Amino acid sequence: MSAHPKFCPRCSIGHIRRKRLPYVMVVEDQLVNIPRFPALVCDVCHAYMFDPVALSRLEASLSARPRPVKTPRARRAAPLAPAATDKPLESF
Repeated sequence: MSAHPKFCPRCSIGHIRRKRLPYVMVVEDQLVNIPRFPALVCDVCHAYMFDPVALSRLEASLSARPRPVKTPRARRAAPLAPAATDKPLESF
């Protein structure tokens, strides 16, 4: 699809309409959900693409934000189960 085509390049029949669709992505191991992101949608075959201008703005805003510094965390050992020496073994 070009930037804003009038007719759908996929089916060549439908008209392209501006709509807002959910956009989900993963950024630095975190899920980002934008419920109403600008998109271009065919009214016949429902092919869609997200608005390239909005995508470039989103990418610019995500790259401009400060990156959190990850500090290593100490791992805790799992608690040991109490010894079962006082209980008899069950027979099968």
